[in-house]
Amino acid sequence: MEPVSAIAAAKIAEIAFQEFAKSSAGELAKKSVGGAIDLVKNLRDKIKAKFQGNERVEKALAEVEQGSPTALEKVTKYLDIELDEDEVFATEVRQIAKQIINIQNQNNSSREYNNYGRDQINIENIQGNPRIGGS
Repeated sequence: MEPVSAIAAAKIAEIAFQEFAKSSAGELAKKSVGGAIDLVKNLRDKIKAKFQGNERVEKALAEVEQGSPTALEKVTKYLDIELDEDEVFATEVRQIAKQIINIQNQNNSSREYNNYGRDQINIENIQGNPRIGGS
């Protein structure tokens, strides 16, 4: 597991604004966040508050919310600078990001489907007469 301080600005920006990046996916974007919707909103609000008054970043943030991937890159660069310069802010947003990552990992690991003890066949390459179970 990576330490909280190792979470990069790009990952934080992706987590905070992924629903906008995936806006074309609609409901899928909401589901990918899992149970962390409030945390994502909190992370996004902290980032927005940090850059309040900086017209360039505010413009980039508005473009991100319109689904612009190039604007997300700009926000990532500004965020990277702030993470280096403001330790308190960096610690706060990295901790929130880590919580979100943990929730997503927990949700993803609970979706594993194990088929132990069952007949398994590759349906892409069926040959002959595949009989599953029974006689």
